[in-house]
Parts: sequence; structure tokens; C-alpha cells
Amino acid sequence: MSEYTEVEQPFLQQLQELGWQIIDQGAEIPSDPAKSLRLNFRQWLLPEVFAKSVSALNTSADGKPWLTAKQLQDLQDQILRQPNRTLLEANEAIQKLLFKAQVDVNEATGEQDLVVKLIDFAHPENNTFLAINQFRIDTPGCVKQFIIPDIVLFINGIPLIVVECKKGGPICANPMSEAFEQLQRYSNQRKDTIQRGLKEGEPRLFHCNMLLIRSSGVQADYGTINSGEEHFYPWKTQWPQPDSVADGMNPQQQLINGMLNKTNLLSMLRTSSVFMDTGGGPRIKVVCRYQQFRAAHKIIECLRNGQTAEEKSGVVWHTQGSGKSLTMVFVARLLRASRDLNDYKILLISDRVDLEDQLSETATLIGGRVRSIGSRQALREQLAADTSDINMVMAHKFQLRDHSLPLKVAEALGTYQVIPVRQTFGVVNDSSRIVLMIDEAHCTQGSDLGDNIFEAFPNAARIAFTGTPLITERHGEKKTHKRFGDYIDTYRLMDAVKDGTTLQILYEGRTADAALNDKHGFETRFENLFKDRSEEELLAIKKKYGATGDLLEAEQRIAAIARDMVQHYLQHIFPNGFKAQVVCHSKLAAVRYRKAIHEALADTLDELEAAAVPDLEQIKKVCFLKAAVVISGDGTNEAAFITETRKQAKAWNAVDNFCKPFDFYDSDKVNTGIAFLVVCDMLLTGFDAPIEQVMYIDKKIREHTLLQAIARTNRVKKANSAVMWWITSA
Repeated sequence: MSEYTEVEQPFLQQLQELGWQIIDQGAEIPSDPAKSLRLNFRQWLLPEVFAKSVSALNTSADGKPWLTAKQLQDLQDQILRQPNRTLLEANEAIQKLLFKAQVDVNEATGEQDLVVKLIDFAHPENNTFLAINQFRIDTPGCVKQFIIPDIVLFINGIPLIVVECKKGGPICANPMSEAFEQLQRYSNQRKDTIQRGLKEGEPRLFHCNMLLIRSSGVQADYGTINSGEEHFYPWKTQWPQPDSVADGMNPQQQLINGMLNKTNLLSMLRTSSVFMDTGGGPRIKVVCRYQQFRAAHKIIECLRNGQTAEEKSGVVWHTQGSGKSLTMVFVARLLRASRDLNDYKILLISDRVDLEDQLSETATLIGGRVRSIGSRQALREQLAADTSDINMVMAHKFQLRDHSLPLKVAEALGTYQVIPVRQTFGVVNDSSRIVLMIDEAHCTQGSDLGDNIFEAFPNAARIAFTGTPLITERHGEKKTHKRFGDYIDTYRLMDAVKDGTTLQILYEGRTADAALNDKHGFETRFENLFKDRSEEELLAIKKKYGATGDLLEAEQRIAAIARDMVQHYLQHIFPNGFKAQVVCHSKLAAVRYRKAIHEALADTLDELEAAAVPDLEQIKKVCFLKAAVVISGDGTNEAAFITETRKQAKAWNAVDNFCKPFDFYDSDKVNTGIAFLVVCDMLLTGFDAPIEQVMYIDKKIREHTLLQAIARTNRVKKANSAVMWWITSA
């Protein structure tokens, strides 16, 4: 049995069952380009298929094609010619052409500047879907004379998907990694090759590429032209079929049936394939993950079939790191692309400035203008119209101001849900053609803000996005699903772990547990912590630090925990180049932790230098490390130590430098040595730092706050992640 018979052939056969045309060239190296519908092996677009298909898509009222042969060639040349563009730039330019290509004139009617369909997204059956295996492309001047991708998938002669198949065995121990390496070689993206000034592969084959797929039969996943190996994902949903149809299917069969059926594939290309800038990093191409695709389409189904606001509303429960903001973008793009729902007014609502900034950047991917509502007056004026526009607003704009509790207080607290109100908000727009998409909806649902949002748009569809819904009995009627309706879609933490998109988190409790629930616990823990003290000293300590807050700010306790943290960090986290977040009870505790961590690092340096044979490299690296505190201000009369701490964090550009890898050898980048980021409440949510591998918690947190906090550590950049407690979270 071979790769061809066990992986490649079954792939082609299943595509054929889905209505694809198949050209199976066998397992041998092709010698005749005509079999793959080309004139020579340098061509990567199928010219005759393109001309015939595109011509048939563009007809006049009498059903006759109107594009001339020259215009068809010009359209083809627009795709083929991408001078001086990088692979990603060419890919983005061609994707725009797929959505909107133009010719100067219809020579039969004289009409000017006409839009041409290269793909008929509204009617998938009108397109030509073709899969060719062993698709040889000659590569003169490269390391090898040719490449032979296992399968290339074409729509109307345009190569949109490249599939690499591998069969595990004695000579291929890791077939998926081998497949990834092969795809990198085909697209000439291997760094070693580029650094040596060599060329391999044919990048032009990937200028049109929507997806890369790798499969071993027992495993199958997909990515884009710039995806690292850790960002290839499985496809599990079979939407609009029930997921139960996948019972008995292997991962390759699930991916083909769920993703490569004609309707779903074109929907993904049209609405869920986007290009975006990353914070300080390169521009990337992103294609939806299966839970995003499923949730977005379920929302559209609710809007299309629901008769009342309640029937159109619901909750999307997707765990942290699963791309909720992008899901909102995909919903908006689906609305704009649909013929029956494109008149909806879209309102994106966020509850915090950092989330608004993140959502604002992501929302630009919807296309067109996204209007930011800057004031309560603008909210009432601009959202009253029934125009089908896209708007973004902070949740606190729905707060009726109470002059007895100034807004500055709420801003200092970082939340607006505690401000009391004495009157109702009133109706802003009673249209039923409005959809509210509320990010991190659990934050506002239980307050006046939630009531005011509902009152302002009484007939709007309300879609709540949350990774941490309120579901315990103590929340009563404020439970997320009671507030917004049934769950539209769920994708929980263990789903993400199974998919490999987030990591299993290792939890460890430490002995300095300060959650004292009874008198016996109080005694036991104090005796454990201060076992070297006399009875008289213990009584004095209990008197001084009897309150939980005082205990959690006690300098000796913090020093002991900091030594434990630093030892654990240097042994288990630092060797792999990762960093740590420390979560404290208060701002005072945070400042004391920074001091204690620096002292623990200094003690470690003394031990390293005192060794019989000092490790100079390790000494240099440990000397480079530091801790930074990120806390919010306390207003005009805040304590001097808070002001000084905040100034230092700003001078160090603490958050940005914490997110960067250590740069031990560049004197201009000394602040990348921030290995410990110490916080109280800030950066527990809405903060994505793949370099963070461990979170040290010395604070009582629970439920949604706890889930959001630990999600900072479980991004897939790491081999594993950990959360360590010195206090229980009950």
C-alpha cells in the first residue's frame, strides 16, 4: 500500500462524490502537460478552463457570453502578472480580483467599466470545480528541476488549494511535519534556502492560493500561505449537515466533506478569508476555523428564520483564544454578502477600551466604513437612522450619567457597571433590522448597561459573544443564556485543547495558601509560614495581619513566595525563553512583589557567582531579567509609590517589551528583559501574550475572571503552560 492508494486516491474519490471533476494522473511523474489541461509544465493556471468558465459566467440578457477573447486574456493576465510583489501581496491582490474584476467595455452593448464574475459565489453550481493530482510544474534555475504537488484544486481554472499527502511509515516518521516542509519548499518559503541565495519551488502557484491542506489520512488539517506549522487546524464541522454525519469518518474525510463541498468552500472564500496586520508583526492571511464558520452561519440562520427579536438572539459561547472578534467580522461579511439580509444595521458593542481597540482593528476587515460612536448624543443621533451601516460603540455610552458619582470614578475603576442610575435610557431605534453583537457580553449583562442597551433597541437581534458566560445559580436571572437567549453555538476550553489550538494547562497549588476559611486554617497556615517564630511573635503577627488584605500584602510572606516563583521560573520556564505573569491582591502587593522578585534574582546571581565554576553565560542572562508592575492610577491624590511605579512601567514600555522575546545582546533592547509582569486586575483579560507560559496567582479570583485570566497562558506558541496558586480561588 502506498501514499497514492491510501491517501491521495481516497481524497480524489471523495471530491468526485461531492461533484468535483477529477483528473487522476496516477502515481508516476507526468510527462504530458496536455493531460493536466496545459500547453506546458510552466503554466500553473489552466488557460482553456479559465476562458471557457469565465465566459459562461458573464452573459447578456439573451444568455449569450459577451466577453471577447482579448478581454478573457486580459483578465487572465491580471492574475498572472504580479510584478515586484511578495507572495502575500500578490495573494491579496488576486483575492480582490476574484471578488471584483473589471473590463473597460461590453463591445456588444457599449456599456463601460463593467464588473466581471471570475467566480459565481451566489450559484456554486455554475462554476467549474476541478482536482488534478501529480500536478507537475517545471522550475528552471531552481535547486530541483520541477515540483509535483500531490493534488491541486481549481475553481474555473484558478488554483485555489494545494494538498500535500503523506503516509506514515519507516521512512516517514512524522508525515504531517514532512507535508508542511514540502509545502514550504513548493512555495519557496524555507528560510535556509532563502538565506543561502537559492531558489526552490514555484511561488506563482500560490499567488491565488486560498488554503494549504496536509493529510496523512488519519490526520488532516489546513492553513494559509503564511501559517506556521502550529497554525494548521483540523476541520470538524459538517454544517449545514449535523455533525453526527461525521461519525465513522477519519479526519481527512471530515475535512473534505465539511470544508470542500462547493457551497461551504465558496462561502469561506467570499466571507471568511481575510488579510490583517498583527501588532508590530507582519501582515498575515487568515481563514476561518471551523467553530467560527459554524457559529457565523448559525447566526445568519437565526436572523433569516427568526420571527421575533428573541428568536433571532442568542449566545455564542467560545472559549478564550478561539477568535470571537473574527467571528463577528465573518458574521458582518456574511450579512453584507447576502441578498436578503444586507440591509441590517450592525452595531458592535464592547465594554473596555482595550477590547474596543482590538475590535476596532479587526472590524476594518468587514470592508467599508466602520463608524465609531464617540458620545451619548452621537449614539442617539447617528443610530436612530435605518441605514444599513456598521457602527462601533463602547457599552458605557448607554450609561445615564449620575452626577453624584462622576464618570471619572468609573474610568478609574475600569468598569462602568457600578454606576447607579435614576431614569430609563429610552428608545433609540425600534427597527427590527438591527443586529447587536456584544463582545464579552457577561461583563455588561447584569447591570443597568444591559437594560439600557435592550431598551435602546427593543426589536434588535442581540448576539452575545463570551468565553465565560455567567451560568452558576447565584447569578439567577442574570445568567447569560437567560439574558440573551439560547446558546447558538458552543466551543469550550477542552474542544480547543483537543484541536491543538490551545494548550492543556498544568495547575499546581503551593504551600503558602492564604485562603483562611476557619480558625483552624488560620492557625495552621500561620504556623506553617512563620514556623521559625516564637509564640509571642506569632501573636503579634496575627494581630497585625489579621485581615486577608493585610496578610496578602505582608512583606515576609511575599518575599517567601517570590523566592519560590523565581526558583520555579528559572528551572522550568526561562530555559525555553518564555515569561511569567504575577497576579496580586492589591497595588501595594504588586509593588512589593516586584521588589521581592528583584531581591530573589539578586540572591540567585550571588549563588551563581559563588559556584566553583561560574556559568558566565547563565549569569549574564539572569542579570538581564527584571520585573515590571502594570497598575491603573488612583486619581489626583494617588500614593507616590503608585505614581512612581506607573511612570517606570511607561518608561520601560512594559507591556510591549514583556510580549517580545529576550534580546540579551542588543544594548538598545534591555527592557525585553522584563520576565515578570506583575498586575492586580489589568491585563487579566483582553491581553494576548503568546510568550507568557506561566501565571503565578496570589489573589482570590473565580468563575469568568479566573477563566479569562488563565487563558493568557494557553496559546500554542508553547509546549505547555502552567498556572500556580498561593491562594485558593473559591
